[in-house]
Amino acid sequence: MTMKQHVAQLQKLWQLQELEQKILQQEQGLQNIASTKDYRQKKQDYQAFQENLKKDEEELAAAKKRQRRKELELQTTMELLARLQQKLYSGEIKNIRELEGLEKKVQVKQKEKSKLEDDILLLMESIEGKEQAVLILQKLQKEEYEKLQRLKARAQKDTVNARGKLHDLNGRHAALRQEIDGALLKKYTEMSRRGGRCISRVQQGLCGICNVSLPSSFRARMLTPGQYVFCENCGSLLVPGDC
Repeated sequence: MTMKQHVAQLQKLWQLQELEQKILQQEQGLQNIASTKDYRQKKQDYQAFQENLKKDEEELAAAKKRQRRKELELQTTMELLARLQQKLYSGEIKNIRELEGLEKKVQVKQKEKSKLEDDILLLMESIEGKEQAVLILQKLQKEEYEKLQRLKARAQKDTVNARGKLHDLNGRHAALRQEIDGALLKKYTEMSRRGGRCISRVQQGLCGICNVSLPSSFRARMLTPGQYVFCENCGSLLVPGDC
């Protein structure tokens, strides 16, 4: 292996390391895409909104059901009251006690009628307010759904783009590995187990990882085919970067 080939192999190894760092960052970024987070949060908010709207709609339906029951009860009471009044004023009953008893029944039914009418009026007012509130919420639901769909589309687009970039990086990584000597790759794999960067690109006599000034003798050794030079401070494999 010539000096030029030796240096080229080391520099490709450094490029491989940097690609792996980009791949790692891209993978992490894929899990933290801002538009995806926004969509997930908006989806949760929208689901909570739907639940609240459903609750309001159920309460409105229940109020209308109570109103119908009260109206049926009022109708029954009014029919019974009408029969009692007809009987009371028909002159058919001559017994005083029976008349007094009938009058009491009429008074009770009149009170029941009045109470039912009041209840129905209150229900109608309450229902009117609930209907207006539900209509506003239903309109707002449509708007929020449209916003959610726009966020979803943006999140999907950003995710596709991020995955595309990751795919390209992985392709470049695989191709670059094919250009590096197997023994050098094996050494790199062993060094990588400690975590973080382990290949340092030297610039202006400084270690690219720990920034320590390197002895001038290291330059000649780095250019010698078959020799691997390590930083005495951080232990990184040194790669000529300003040749």
